[in-house]
Amino acid sequence: MGIFDFLKQSDDKGDAEQKTQEAYSELSTGLDDYQNPTWSQVESALKDIIDEEDSFATLSFHNWGLEVDTLQCIKDEKGYTIEALPAMETENFGKIYHLDGLSYEDTVKRFEEFYEKQKVTGYKEFSQDSFE
Repeated sequence: MGIFDFLKQSDDKGDAEQKTQEAYSELSTGLDDYQNPTWSQVESALKDIIDEEDSFATLSFHNWGLEVDTLQCIKDEKGYTIEALPAMETENFGKIYHLDGLSYEDTVKRFEEFYEKQKVTGYKEFSQDSFE
């Protein structure tokens, strides 16, 4: 290993530590990850979801101290499904609140609210599962 490889590994560790402490948002699509995405990137990711290909979009707000810090979306033949995932620091961690059969427009509205206000209105009335 050369000196530059050694320094790069140190920088990678520093970046990982910094990410765990700083507030940032992240968009994941299975193909790409975007740190601090723009609204147009989020909207494009929602538009690109195809049910036959098991694609998805996940928008997360890390280290913001939110009640729900992740909103996920998939699509099937019945429409879009969104899942609101409570933050690890909350009493509802491990629960999955999902709303099925949404139109594209309703999905975009819910993601836009989450993107702009970091809130998911009425998620406790969604259907509920658990991953514990």
